[in-house]
Amino acid sequence: MQNFTAFTRAIAITTALWLSTILPTVPSKTVRTVIDNERGLYYVFPHDQDWTKVGAYIGLPHYNDIFSAMNPEAIQGIHGRFQHFHPQDEDDYVYFPYAELKKYELDELAQRRPPLWITATYQGKKRPVIFEWQSKEKAQAVNIGDQRYIDFFIKNYIRNRLQKGSYQNLWVGLDNCAFIYNLYGVFDDRGNYTNKIKWDKSFPQNDREFLQAVQYFFKRLKELAPDIKTICNEGSISDESQYKEIFAHTDGVLLEDFLGEIYSSGSDYARLRTYRSYRRMQNFSANKVQIYQPNTRNKDELIRNMYLAYLIFAGENRFYSGDDGHSLEIDPKRYTKIKNLLGNSTNPAQDKQELGKGEGYRLYWRIFEGGIAYFNLTGKTQIINLNSGKKYFDENGNSIKRISIKDKEAKYTLFTAGSRTAKPVFYPIRTTSVADSVSVQLSTTAPNASIRYTLDGSEPSQKSLLYTSSIKLTKSTVLKAKAFGLNLHESFVSTTLYSITNKQPSVEFYLNSNSGSEFLKADYPLVSLSHLSAKPITVNYSVTGGTATSNEDYNLLSGTLTFLPGEKYKYFPIEIRNDSKIENNETIKVSLLQSNNANLGNQRLYTYTIQDNDRSSFKKTGFLTNYTISIP
Repeated sequence: MQNFTAFTRAIAITTALWLSTILPTVPSKTVRTVIDNERGLYYVFPHDQDWTKVGAYIGLPHYNDIFSAMNPEAIQGIHGRFQHFHPQDEDDYVYFPYAELKKYELDELAQRRPPLWITATYQGKKRPVIFEWQSKEKAQAVNIGDQRYIDFFIKNYIRNRLQKGSYQNLWVGLDNCAFIYNLYGVFDDRGNYTNKIKWDKSFPQNDREFLQAVQYFFKRLKELAPDIKTICNEGSISDESQYKEIFAHTDGVLLEDFLGEIYSSGSDYARLRTYRSYRRMQNFSANKVQIYQPNTRNKDELIRNMYLAYLIFAGENRFYSGDDGHSLEIDPKRYTKIKNLLGNSTNPAQDKQELGKGEGYRLYWRIFEGGIAYFNLTGKTQIINLNSGKKYFDENGNSIKRISIKDKEAKYTLFTAGSRTAKPVFYPIRTTSVADSVSVQLSTTAPNASIRYTLDGSEPSQKSLLYTSSIKLTKSTVLKAKAFGLNLHESFVSTTLYSITNKQPSVEFYLNSNSGSEFLKADYPLVSLSHLSAKPITVNYSVTGGTATSNEDYNLLSGTLTFLPGEKYKYFPIEIRNDSKIENNETIKVSLLQSNNANLGNQRLYTYTIQDNDRSSFKKTGFLTNYTISIP
């Protein structure tokens, strides 16, 4: 595993030398692109059981209680898996159709096609390749670089099992995203596990090919089904330098037990892993969702340290899942004062390695609108001298010239003394053009605070427009808002951009064609809008041709798709009948015929080819199979 380039400069931190050159001069230009609510829970329940105020949840599927109660714009995610499975996954935790994939493989083998489940020949016998962390459950690896499996994953797992038709905007959490070839092995005849093997020839042969398969899976998933949002529970990979490329086509990352190793051991390895995680998040910070789950053990000191580290490490689309150690969220009131005082970051996070120490021994810091946050993992107490030409205050309002930070401790300094009002948040967030208009709601957690806003990009003041009800925007607008609380400093400015167009969206099929084995039982044509709309959009679809016979080879009645405001993608199912007739491949042609509040786009005809699975024929479909489709 490659190491990062070591930084050799000593931490001789005096603000007179370095701080004066990096003080903020203008507010940060980064803009949040997901729901403006950082309460994101990973297998954690809200402290007050109120799901309406939660911005993201990743965990077991709760369609009728949790998901239905959450804000429609919130991230609603089911934690699944994609690279290895065991029989118990059918009805627990990931709800993967294990038995169905086993049957699909048998069906493919009968057609003299390569297997889907990975095997290795050891001591003269072909054996299933098992993931080490789930060796007790016998979780067998799947050939994720095979297009047939990717089709199965989309259609039979995500569409049919997890999304359940009406929940088409669910995110999918992917567990065990540690991609190292030697994490997989086999059991010998005596039940002993060994990873000193090479997989059979139709599968990846080494770490390089395994990472290629992972990257290919994510890339093809995004090409075929851009509506499926994936968020990975990250782990180690065999080549750290490829992290950004491997996860380029995913939508987010989970940091489970954030800083847990630091506060349980503080070892060299724990510090190195923390540094690697920090570096990874710098690659994600532009536009990926990041959910941090620290186990605070319900201790005030850990809550403070972990929340400040979160603010330093995280990108703009961040969520905080503070856990009390018993799967219950830490009350946000215990840390949001820090957020209110510091505001948004104005510079990327920075770090320096401790002289004479390993890579993981570092001081981390970040500059915000209201002050500077520090996190010390150098292995010793750090004394930081502050710039004598500036005023700095501690959290109690005392003027300070230096701060002392112990190892594994986080602290912050402020540019202004006194408490500050919580910033307003916007709802909804829109990152692409919207047809017609957007109605925007503003809110703040500060009790009895008033919100003032501007529509011309200027900074709000007490004389600006007073927010009393939703704001209807009919043209592109830079919206800025401030909250003013009693006996508090005014909040920092909240800013977002809404791009409004008078051009109606076009609606069309995302792909103009696709194909799949008769075994897959269903296809799900994806229909997309060119841009969002403030109005509901409907579009009718119907079978208009093809060589397949309705009610014999497939079932599909004419129907209507409805896009609610904010929705970009919808799909409908075509039921495929898996008969036992030997026949040629057959096609189904479906057309979009009429739409309301949108124009029909160019790609209004979709052709699906049913590949017959009832004759013996050899077709090579192994690792990284070429697969031709039309991508808009």
